[in-house]
Amino acid sequence: MDIKYKQELRQRLINEGYDAYVFFTLSGKEEDLAEELNGKYEDTYCLVLRRMVHRSEHGRKWDEEAVLIKGYVFIYVPSNYDIRYIRSDNNPFKILKWQLDLGKLFGEDLEYAAWVLKQNGLIGVSKAIRVNQKVKIVEGPLAELEGYIIKYSPRNHNCLVEINFMNRKVQTWLPFEYTDQNYIMDKTDEEAQKQEN
Repeated sequence: MDIKYKQELRQRLINEGYDAYVFFTLSGKEEDLAEELNGKYEDTYCLVLRRMVHRSEHGRKWDEEAVLIKGYVFIYVPSNYDIRYIRSDNNPFKILKWQLDLGKLFGEDLEYAAWVLKQNGLIGVSKAIRVNQKVKIVEGPLAELEGYIIKYSPRNHNCLVEINFMNRKVQTWLPFEYTDQNYIMDKTDEEAQKQEN
């Protein structure tokens, strides 16, 4: 697979439009299927949604990547591309079909797939600041998901996010780190701070 070509394809799809689908495969085979299809089909861009996870053991802390939705592979193709001809030699899969049109994503599912494509399949560590003992996400993937955050764990530097996708609720903890305290609050932060005081 030509990585440079695939990144150019990703940018073209973002700029010119695309159709998105979700393929379901065996848990643990997501990366294999995505890699195979990316190499085999020139006009497809396949992603497995991964997230960074904070880990700690015996006082040692590190971040590692983990698959967020097991068994799911996001497929992005040019508009009106016929996906019925996509085949895998090694990894069984099926197209998830919740809507009409051979499972093409619509509405909130398509918005979520667009967000996954924008993140290039990896939900990294977001940046946050403390505002009056509260966590405020200022940058990164969580900033775009702020409306879906249902719980904060400031001690562990994680947020619990709940998203509806493909007719199921997906809950996951996503990491953040505190950024430089010299962050300049914008006017809405200042107004909110005045109202709290």
